[in-house]
Amino acid sequence: MIRTLVPLMLTLASVVALPAVEVGPPGSGLFIGGWGEAIMRGERREASYPNKTPGVPAAADDNIINTTADALLKVGYNIDEFSLRLDVLAFNKAPYDDGDHVLLEQAFIDWRFAPNVTMRAGRFRSSWIGWEGYHTPELWRVNNSAVWSWNIRDHGQLARRPFLSDGLGVTFTVPEQPLAVSFFIVDDVLGDGPGSRGSDQAYGLSMLWSPQGFGRVEFGAVLDPRSMNNDGVTSSTGAAFDLNVDIDAFKDQGWFFAAETQYHKHSHLGPAGPDFGDSVMFLGMVNYAFTPELSLTAMIDSVDRGRRLPNNGVIEYALALLTRPHRQARLNAEVFMWDESARNADAYGAAVVLLVELP
Repeated sequence: MIRTLVPLMLTLASVVALPAVEVGPPGSGLFIGGWGEAIMRGERREASYPNKTPGVPAAADDNIINTTADALLKVGYNIDEFSLRLDVLAFNKAPYDDGDHVLLEQAFIDWRFAPNVTMRAGRFRSSWIGWEGYHTPELWRVNNSAVWSWNIRDHGQLARRPFLSDGLGVTFTVPEQPLAVSFFIVDDVLGDGPGSRGSDQAYGLSMLWSPQGFGRVEFGAVLDPRSMNNDGVTSSTGAAFDLNVDIDAFKDQGWFFAAETQYHKHSHLGPAGPDFGDSVMFLGMVNYAFTPELSLTAMIDSVDRGRRLPNNGVIEYALALLTRPHRQARLNAEVFMWDESARNADAYGAAVVLLVELP
């Protein structure tokens, strides 16, 4: 069982913001939206690839074709200074280790109790990367990046719940300035290692600077006691730091640029036996829009899974074509390659997704 590592940032909105239609008469405050999608993905993994399908012989390559379908229902309700948000995901194949096909992704309340202060309570996603989305409608490609995959799959040996936290957060915005600072205390961010206690809480902060005409810069940090699984018996405190930059100053010319770096601090980590130690990640992306309905993305990202072990890093390359054949539909395709530092351990493939938004 594997637990997600969710770095870092929590950026709270003062109101529930989601692409949806209002239900009932104008001003009712009730909104419903969502989407359904179908994905096909083919991949070839060489014999020494670190995450081959269980049961494939050690000396054999791993050839995979996956077809999946999922749907997300989003409900929002705004009344005066309060906002309610519910997001429910359903999958045709259980994506996580507990076998569930339905996931309550978000269920939180925002309370704007002062002009520049908003509190959030409940279950919410920690915004660990400023521009790479959680789901297909927000992505600049079909798959998530290798950095994303490392955060989800390869930390600890606990049940995965990607980027979800239960607790409290508060955001302060600076009047007449493009600056916001958020703090949060939640039940879990980096994981629950052996011997963790119910009183263990994760503490984090995020700073967002979004000057008009430039884009946004985000920095976040989190400290999570007894979150790292050392050896199946003991645990240690984990910490993570994240810096994101996206540049939309050239959007009128069709260009969008983004970059991100992460540093995860933990003295031990043994998902496969040996200690991985601290990890460092970098990611860069550029997208060019030929038309409002057609754009191309190039992405490169790298993950050093720990400096204690040699041949334990990966560089990923991806090229994606994003299309919108209808205002409510998206058809995206990509090719990708994982270049592992270890010998005979690369992976490469292609993926395509068809998505229809609701309503």
